[in-house]
Amino acid sequence: MGAGGFPLRPKGNTVEEIVAKKTDRETVPYELKVSPDKLSVLLSMEPSCPRNDAWHAEVEAKLKEMGISTAPEWEKIDLLINDAMAGGQVTDVPILSGITPVPSEDGRLEWTDEFFTTGYYVDPITKRTDFHQKVEKTSVEKGQLLVRVIPANPGRDGQDVYGIPIKVSRPRAVELRSGPNVLWDASENGYRSKTSGKVRLTGKILDVDEVFRVSGDVGLETGNIKHIGQIVIDGNIEANFKVDASGGIDVHGMIFASDIICGGNLVAREGINENNGKRINVQGDVASKYILNAVMECGGNVIVGTEIFQSYIKSCGEVRCEGRIVGGEIISAQGITVHEAGSKANVKTALVAGINFTLLEKLKKNTEDITGLKETIKKLTPVFKKLKAGLAALTAAQKEGLMEIEFKISEAEEEITSLEEQNKNIKKEIYANKNAHITILGTVYPGVTLRIFDSQYAVENALLGPIEARLDRATAEIALSSELENKTE
Repeated sequence: MGAGGFPLRPKGNTVEEIVAKKTDRETVPYELKVSPDKLSVLLSMEPSCPRNDAWHAEVEAKLKEMGISTAPEWEKIDLLINDAMAGGQVTDVPILSGITPVPSEDGRLEWTDEFFTTGYYVDPITKRTDFHQKVEKTSVEKGQLLVRVIPANPGRDGQDVYGIPIKVSRPRAVELRSGPNVLWDASENGYRSKTSGKVRLTGKILDVDEVFRVSGDVGLETGNIKHIGQIVIDGNIEANFKVDASGGIDVHGMIFASDIICGGNLVAREGINENNGKRINVQGDVASKYILNAVMECGGNVIVGTEIFQSYIKSCGEVRCEGRIVGGEIISAQGITVHEAGSKANVKTALVAGINFTLLEKLKKNTEDITGLKETIKKLTPVFKKLKAGLAALTAAQKEGLMEIEFKISEAEEEITSLEEQNKNIKKEIYANKNAHITILGTVYPGVTLRIFDSQYAVENALLGPIEARLDRATAEIALSSELENKTE
């Protein structure tokens, strides 16, 4: 142990650790070592070690023994030593440094959304995993920025204290090419979608498919699907999954109890087997082999092959079924054509034509809004009259409040006028549907109710078709094309 408690290393240490110096016949310890990364020579010493030219020369000699030919800049080093001595012992003061290498940075991709993230959604509160909802979001909009390409950044070679070069590796550039529906955006240094659709990365090619094709079923493997554009499903839509498309949905298999939102036409080639807890909302037409237990709203026509059973369907167009309609309620704005209505078991079945459900809903909403606005005016008017009667005594703030009440009353009155005008036009549109018809080509059974606009006809005895029901303008009652009522055997 040296003076001041500094540990001495015996002679014969490696070149990275050399000790010793004699001054005025007294051993004064110091230590030189090379840092593990070989980028620094570190000095540790006792405060009593004299720092003179002779000591500097000895240190330089030891450095040469270590294989280091560069001499320290002693003026700077002595200042560093002085600073270290202020804290007590001098430990690991760098007296020589190499050139630190700068690592290269590989090019990388910064995706703007979780297009290719695997896994399922986990509820942040319950921590439960929803195996119907995948994390990945593959649906994109036209013009959406998909990815930014961060270019590779070359590094810089270094050199250690022995003068040996430290080479850095070359950076790897990003290899990504655009498909037909993806374009380069120089301002963002990235790729944008040229169309709405499903983003796809195949090898090194990024593209967007306008049609989202599911090769099998919509189920656990796919999770719920939401897509901007058209969807083609080669298999089924399994129960309790959701499919949401801004375009059409073409299902080659069956639709089981699922929630469906379709911005275009919906095709169910093998049929729809729903339950009353799920909803199907279609902006365009619906074509299906059959429909069972469905709750559906359709902006266009509903065309069915064999059967509509215990379903509640609202259509802004026509409903045509080549087979039978049994149970439930079918509402069509333009008309209903079916081969057979009801069943021998007298199942309650309602066929309603001439009712545009969207117009009725709008009329109802406007009427509710008018009622609310009138109630607001009713509440504000007494307050307004009272304040106006004492106008001269009102403060500036009260006058401002009076003006605000007057504005609210005026605004409500204008809104009421606008909504009432809308309702007049809606009623005209609704009245135009009085020309709708209900046509039964085969048999209509007891238990079936035929309704056109606000008139209805309850079938008490089975009728043989073809029968066409229309609204008689003279009597405002439903008139059948045949007045014969014959019981079927």
